[in-house]
Amino acid sequence: MSPSSPDDPFAEVDTGRTFIMPTPGGRTTAMPSRPQHAPQQAAGADVAADIGPSDSGLNPLVALANPLLALVPQIRASTQLADPAALRESIAQGLREFEAQARARGIAPERVLAARYILCTLLDEVAATMPWGASGQWGRHSLLAMFHNETGGGEKVFQLMAKLAENPAGNRDLLELIYAALSLGFEGRYRVVDGGRAQLEAVRERLAQIIRKERGDYPQPLAQNWRGEAATRRSMLTWLPLWVASAVVVLLVVAIYLGLSWRLSGDSDPVYGRIQELRLIPPTPPVKLPAPKPRLAQFLVNDIKAELVTVRDEVDRSVVIIRGDGLFPPASAALTKDREALMKRIAEALAQVPGSVLVTGHTDNVRIRTAQFPSNWHLSEERAKTVRDILVGYGVTGDRVKAEGRADGEPVAANDTPANRALNRRVEITLFITRGATPAASAPGTGS
Repeated sequence: MSPSSPDDPFAEVDTGRTFIMPTPGGRTTAMPSRPQHAPQQAAGADVAADIGPSDSGLNPLVALANPLLALVPQIRASTQLADPAALRESIAQGLREFEAQARARGIAPERVLAARYILCTLLDEVAATMPWGASGQWGRHSLLAMFHNETGGGEKVFQLMAKLAENPAGNRDLLELIYAALSLGFEGRYRVVDGGRAQLEAVRERLAQIIRKERGDYPQPLAQNWRGEAATRRSMLTWLPLWVASAVVVLLVVAIYLGLSWRLSGDSDPVYGRIQELRLIPPTPPVKLPAPKPRLAQFLVNDIKAELVTVRDEVDRSVVIIRGDGLFPPASAALTKDREALMKRIAEALAQVPGSVLVTGHTDNVRIRTAQFPSNWHLSEERAKTVRDILVGYGVTGDRVKAEGRADGEPVAANDTPANRALNRRVEITLFITRGATPAASAPGTGS
């Protein structure tokens, strides 16, 4: 986008001049609390149904953006969505209303565009991390592309923050909006860099210090003589209804249970790794076996040359290794479209040789903690099941194929560099050869 474009929030923001706040004050705007028990499946329009005007608070820009900010936890709770396009259009309408209300309040147009850019980037990132948005459809028709003709704002938001921080007194409203986005989980460029979470937390804390310095550490009272006469304090038990006390106890128990469950998911990865390492000791000494004959490799020659797969034909089995990068988007178990043809060729190769098939998912040692995948083991198992279902869909008999996840329990390289971690993110398809079985047909060169 050209620097002079009217839709570029970085073209017109002059960090050297002071912007006049429509409503000065000394306290930050409180974010409205939203229920966290949204339904897991919803129509797109229902998720955005609560968008409405809000003009309270000492920061008018954040106050007007509150309905859009409140959509973030609702979108994260909607792991299944019937109509993402309807959700996108509802949010777009909310952004238009936000812009109109901000301009009506007298907020400068360049500040409104910058705020809209931040909101578009935040909502696009949240939608892209959901199963229904990770396929790429949301990215191709994102809010940022709709309003600003761009497809990635994760870098520019932090560039904008750096510019605004040069004059925090004049840009406090936009800095507080960025802080609200960071507090709601916005990561931007730090999502894909090593140590990104620690760096992002340092950025957020620095931004909080800048805002606190401008706002002051403590809120000032609105009136000098606002306190009434001191009343005699009564014990809580004398006026608190029994049902309220019971509800509080139940909530505490549920919170403790959820906390322990979350921690258990994190501690489960090493346990799963140890379980996978358990192997029965064979009762008889190993017998020298004849050299293996080519089986699956002869059907996947071109894919091996293209480095899409690696094939090991052993005496009693054949193993097809597929790199996870390019096969699945990050933190997702949905197969990418350009790998479907490869899976079809692997299924055709498996159909040529009888025997049972085991699909095994592997991850690196970077922990994942999401509602859909509480641990690396859950992610590896779901990816293995996805490959199994695709193989069955392309003709491999269902009772031949099983799937399992092994998290990071069987690395092929040390998880000390990005390149080695990429090697450990993989899916292995193991064909256990039936004794005396031979390929139905030899087809060297297949797999183009």
